[in-house]
Amino acid sequence: MVSSSDENSEQRQARLQAILEVLVQAERISVERLSASFHVSPSTIRRDLMLLQKQGLLRRDYGGAASVEPLFYEAFAQDSSFQEQVSRQSQEKRRIGAAAAELIADGETVAFSAGTTTTQVARSIPFRRRITVFTNAVNMAMELGRRKHLNVALTGGAMRGAWFSLVGPTAVEIAQRMFYDKLFLGVGGISLEAGLTDHHPDEAAVNRVLIAQSRQKIVVADHTKFSVVAKYVLGSLESFDLIVTDTGLSEQDAAPFLDRGIKIRRV
Repeated sequence: MVSSSDENSEQRQARLQAILEVLVQAERISVERLSASFHVSPSTIRRDLMLLQKQGLLRRDYGGAASVEPLFYEAFAQDSSFQEQVSRQSQEKRRIGAAAAELIADGETVAFSAGTTTTQVARSIPFRRRITVFTNAVNMAMELGRRKHLNVALTGGAMRGAWFSLVGPTAVEIAQRMFYDKLFLGVGGISLEAGLTDHHPDEAAVNRVLIAQSRQKIVVADHTKFSVVAKYVLGSLESFDLIVTDTGLSEQDAAPFLDRGIKIRRV
């Protein structure tokens, strides 16, 4: 077992990132499990968890730690629709978020549309990755604001109910003022015929601006969004670089998209 005095800073940073990745998948982690997994003492793990809690990345409890996310939603989501979306395909969304976040490079300016799957991508941003985050999602800014290596910016605008998204003319205008290295976009539907669509007109308006201003465009959506057509158009499939989804989308269902040259990653 390695003691804290025998390891270097790089080893510790790697372990901190790995702890966060475990937490994204498991929601709660125990000191005992982490100590065994990383071959370090329980006291070392407790110090790690204390550091991560100070940065707002988890909350410690008796014998371990849990995700911070309930603290951000239980008190504010009076409309249960967002909470319902959080619980749907939750494991799939966590896998999608972890896989998509691996694509973020140090120093980038990254845009995130509002939504539960994009929130999982934001939560999975690698530890100590120095990037600028731009979003119209208040919940995302709340979660990321305490991470000292991130520069977090919001669009401004009118709050859309309990969905935590900022929309309207102000949001559109501010989004137009920047260019983004990457965009992680949540969608209402993915269809060969209709392309990418959204259920809400005001969110679609903001998202179309983010799409136009982004160099690399990545859709993050679980398998239930495929073959769905929502009311408002976001863009054609060919205008996007990658769709990250889960293995609930079978190879057979993915084949028509791949035949069209659409890049899909199933995780």
